[in-house]
Amino acid sequence: MRRERGMVTAELATIAPFGVALAFLLLWVVSLGLTQVRIADASREAARMIARGESTSAAETVARRQSPDGASVRVTSDGGTVSVTVRATSRMPVPFFSGVGSRQMESTSLAAEESP
Repeated sequence: MRRERGMVTAELATIAPFGVALAFLLLWVVSLGLTQVRIADASREAARMIARGESTSAAETVARRQSPDGASVRVTSDGGTVSVTVRATSRMPVPFFSGVGSRQMESTSLAAEESP
């Protein structure tokens, strides 16, 4: 029976790195999803604002406020249709690993201009 002493510790030491890697993978996937939702909401809200007749600068301000830091907003209007594209970089919310797995993400929303 003495030979089996410490087996749990050895097994845990072997499996622990995989658990940490899985936690980072899940955190990365959640950060990607959160970034995509934020930029999709920002582009949709800005497109609605411009379609209702509000100024482009006000819509860009709202889109930047709703997007992650460093996001870019591009607004185009063509034949009664407004297109708003928001681009942002997804980053993990862990200070030392914020650049690991970062991806450039984009969301475009279209809206028909409303007549007053």
